[in-house]
Amino acid sequence: MNRSFYALLVSQTSTNLGFALYTMAVVLYLYDETDSTAVAAIVTLVSVVSRMISNLFLPAISDRFKLSYLLMVSQFSQLVFLIILYVLFLQELNTVHIIIIFILLGFISFFNGAFSPVKSSIVKSIVSEEYRVKANSLISSIDQTFLFAGWTFGGVLLAFLGKQTTLLITVCLILTSIVSLSFVKVCNLTNIQPQESLIARITIGWKYLFNHKGLRIIIIMDLMEAWVGTIWIGAVTLTYEEDALGKGETWWGYINGGYYLGTIIGGLLVYRLSKFLQGRLTIFMLAGSAAFGVLTFVYGFISQPVIALLLVLLMGPSYQMRDLAQETMFQNSADERTLTKILSAKSTLVQLIFIFSILGIGALTDLIGVRLVYILSGCLLIVSSIFGFIGLELRGKGSILESENAKM
Repeated sequence: MNRSFYALLVSQTSTNLGFALYTMAVVLYLYDETDSTAVAAIVTLVSVVSRMISNLFLPAISDRFKLSYLLMVSQFSQLVFLIILYVLFLQELNTVHIIIIFILLGFISFFNGAFSPVKSSIVKSIVSEEYRVKANSLISSIDQTFLFAGWTFGGVLLAFLGKQTTLLITVCLILTSIVSLSFVKVCNLTNIQPQESLIARITIGWKYLFNHKGLRIIIIMDLMEAWVGTIWIGAVTLTYEEDALGKGETWWGYINGGYYLGTIIGGLLVYRLSKFLQGRLTIFMLAGSAAFGVLTFVYGFISQPVIALLLVLLMGPSYQMRDLAQETMFQNSADERTLTKILSAKSTLVQLIFIFSILGIGALTDLIGVRLVYILSGCLLIVSSIFGFIGLELRGKGSILESENAKM
């Protein structure tokens, strides 16, 4: 792996850590100033919707510019809006300021949403196939380590330094990301096709996603899993800690921290086993998916906090094995520019389902109880893995994603 890869690694890590700190600062600022949980909760909704719109329109411009240039524009734009947001934090809050803040949040999330699909395409370009699993796992491990630190100690930073200073730290992190991106050199990309219409550029990723024999199965699995993804958002997990475990905010933090720690361990394990995984991506993705479903199913029955903590710790490696194998399979499926469009379409679909799931899971939790929600979610995750096993393993469609020689 070369200097460009490590520069991209630093850029992603600083960007995601900055986004975590910025989100905490904004949520706390709005909550303190308005004393409204609803207003603070809108931050997540605005973020998800804006990122979805970003991924919807990214294919329209991804053919017109270098991928590294797109990331640079994304980071510079976020930097500008973060500085404006910092200035607003110094003003006395009123209704107009709240509206402007949410508009700024929308723009920041819009430009941040382009980072992940473009980053994955650049990894494909700068890392050879035999090292791609190792590269993805290294990025994930380091990224999750800093996110773990950010979400765990972000509250401490806010308490001691204040919201404005924490936002300034985010600005510095984005600057670090921009400097790192200047060292990323991407070459040998597929020729741009200027004759394609706007609609064709936007829809090509969607067509490829649903026409490709292997990717179609994976995206159906992803959509099933996205429906239950919101069982891990703050409100549902806190309800579980209080109702099922009989604990409060302290154990809520332990459970969240345990999951992040598990993902770090999982990423390191995949990194160490990267050579063994090469050529076995399908079976490892399915094994990780099935294990995650079983652990979620069992989690719904648990009343002992220590056992619950152990289960979420095990969920981290399971999810990482599934996620890293899947990301590599996507990277093997198409050239860099088509990959950006495919990942944009995938992200748009998953986030759309996530938005509806936020409402549905919340209502379902109130209706049938948090335990049954986790049990049913585990069942759906297991069904998803069985569906994937039949399509990818028994019918052999996963083999076309094991290497770059995959064909539709």
